[in-house]
Amino acid sequence: MAGLRTLGEHRDDLCHVELLCNVEETKAYIKLLQVRPKGEGQNGSKASMMKENLLTMLAQAGVVAGIDKDACSSLSEQVSSGELGPGGGMYLVAKTEAPVHGDDGRFEYAVEPSAEEVYFDVDRREAIDYKNTNLIQNVIEEQLLATVVNPSSGEDGQSLMGNPILARQGLPMKVKLGSNVVLENGQVLSTCAGRFIKEGESLAVNPIYAIREDVGLRVGNVNFIGKVEAKKDILDDFSVFAKVGIEVGGTCGAANVESDGDIILQGGVNGKGKGFVRSQGKIESKYLNELTVVAWGDICVTKSVINCLVKTKGKLDATHGNVIGGEVMALMGIDVGSVGSDMGVITTLIVGQDYELSDRRASFEAQLQKIGEEVDRIDRIIGPVLANRDKLMALPLDKKKALKGLLEQVKRYREEQNRICLESEALEAEAAASSVKEIVIRKTLYSGVRVVIGKCKKVIKADIKGPVLLREDLENDTISITSISL
Repeated sequence: MAGLRTLGEHRDDLCHVELLCNVEETKAYIKLLQVRPKGEGQNGSKASMMKENLLTMLAQAGVVAGIDKDACSSLSEQVSSGELGPGGGMYLVAKTEAPVHGDDGRFEYAVEPSAEEVYFDVDRREAIDYKNTNLIQNVIEEQLLATVVNPSSGEDGQSLMGNPILARQGLPMKVKLGSNVVLENGQVLSTCAGRFIKEGESLAVNPIYAIREDVGLRVGNVNFIGKVEAKKDILDDFSVFAKVGIEVGGTCGAANVESDGDIILQGGVNGKGKGFVRSQGKIESKYLNELTVVAWGDICVTKSVINCLVKTKGKLDATHGNVIGGEVMALMGIDVGSVGSDMGVITTLIVGQDYELSDRRASFEAQLQKIGEEVDRIDRIIGPVLANRDKLMALPLDKKKALKGLLEQVKRYREEQNRICLESEALEAEAAASSVKEIVIRKTLYSGVRVVIGKCKKVIKADIKGPVLLREDLENDTISITSISL
């Protein structure tokens, strides 16, 4: 046993032993160096004599506290009976209370700081979600992050020699605060929403999560309360959500990218038919290929929009780019270089319509159809009865009550139909009042393109060179196309 020193030694015709103690002088041990073989004169008197020798050796070494006389007796009996031989190990014969040193001041975390190394969650089936890397601990403004725990004083101990062993007193911690945190009454609070981190010994909250590598298996899916700055790419089948905004320095694959703020995509998106980008602000991208794009603000594209479903409450601004295939619905108009292609790829432009209202209108129409079917069903039941007064008067009382219930049900259905129609009309009027029903084509509008502006529709039959302006022509129920100068 390491860290022991010798206090004494005893030799007689029964055994040769050594007395040792630990560095702290709180434990004393007997080590058997030599023992007379079994059967060579061992007896009870020898045990008693050995115990006295052990106690004497302890006393001569100055050991006055914590002596375990029962342990000394047991050891003496086992040696004198021949049960133990040399090399039998270390035998504790005295022990005192070691000091309990005070704990230093520390942080008691209300939430754990964000991990710096990836670790994965394992569910009850022992399945691992390799896309959940647990690298982000989101916190909100004024959230309790940690409490400062004061140091403790500790408790003194006693040595084998009866001397006090003073406990080390705990030291107060040096509270180090980084950005966006404050210390109030011993509590560390956040001053903004963001990622809770520990930088060295200091605590901080960062409202920006900077990712310096691809969003892939090493980073995992991202769900962040602040702004995400991804310096490289977002790979296929990964997702990034950031409440405040997203900037991507590279390209996006078939990924989900969503934010309540603006989304800036420096390298564009190759959605492969599965990609999805949603913003409650604006979206800027070099190009958009084969994905769904939804925005509340403007969508600005410098090169191309190919085979996409684009929906925005703002404007599609692609003055130097082109739209080929797919469908674009923009409440506040479209300004684009070219639309369609000489291959006749089906491309649809819709302006002056709110995509959310369109979705709600579809829901309204489904409700109206269901209500209409139910009214027709009831009419088929009660119609013949109402048409024949004699049959009506001859109905039993319970049948009349049932008929009255059906009539009341029809009344409620018709009231619901009217309410839905009025609400739908109000929403359409609201959208129409705030919309821009114009499309600007700067280079070429190819044949085969389908155009919807407000309530008017048109299929382009021949290529049209720009710049031209397309507007709703309600009087002639068509779309006017006018050459303009830019």
